Amino acid sequence: MGRSERSGERLFFHALAAMVFAAVCAWSAAAIYGGCRTAEAPEAAPAAAEGGGAGSFRGVLLRREEALPAGAFAGTESGARLSAPETGTESALYFPSCDGWEFLSPADAGRLTPESLEALLNAEYRPAPSPSPRLVYGFDTLCAALFEGDAAPLPGPCRLRLMGLDEDVEARLLSVTADPLGRTLLLFRLTEFPEALYEMRIVQGEIYD
Repeated sequence: MGRSERSGERLFFHALAAMVFAAVCAWSAAAIYGGCRTAEAPEAAPAAAEGGGAGSFRGVLLRREEALPAGAFAGTESGARLSAPETGTESALYFPSCDGWEFLSPADAGRLTPESLEALLNAEYRPAPSPSPRLVYGFDTLCAALFEGDAAPLPGPCRLRLMGLDEDVEARLLSVTADPLGRTLLLFRLTEFPEALYEMRIVQGEIYD
């Protein structure tokens, strides 16, 4: 493993640990002072399509993103594509808000385990109160998810029905990783990108063949 790979791995796990620690501290402080704020309960999972349901999942979307200083590219419409000369690096999609998870990227998928993904999904991250825009580079969007069901699907093409989207999205299940505690990590590569998808991070839904 090269120095840059080791450095990237350390940064990833440091960021993950910081998120989990911050969530625990926030919960503890709220509990002590009687003001614990619980996360909003998710809607019921969508009903499985007849004959095609392969289970449900909860996961996180991984994109290559960059959080920008407040006010950057002011006046730009959400979802607009900026050229390489405008960004100074490469073309990217512009969105007016961050969610604090921009440190994650598709490159981190290989470092996730069922245990670390569970910790990540359970961490309640609160971004800074001042909204900041972000850029999304490339077209590579992965979904790392924990499977919920009797038998995990096999790698291959599939459809995902995500809460918050009106239509299914096409995807490919790249890998299935189980641990001794019975947790199963699924890694999907999305092949369709409705604009609403770029406003989503933690996702929940159903898998169809």
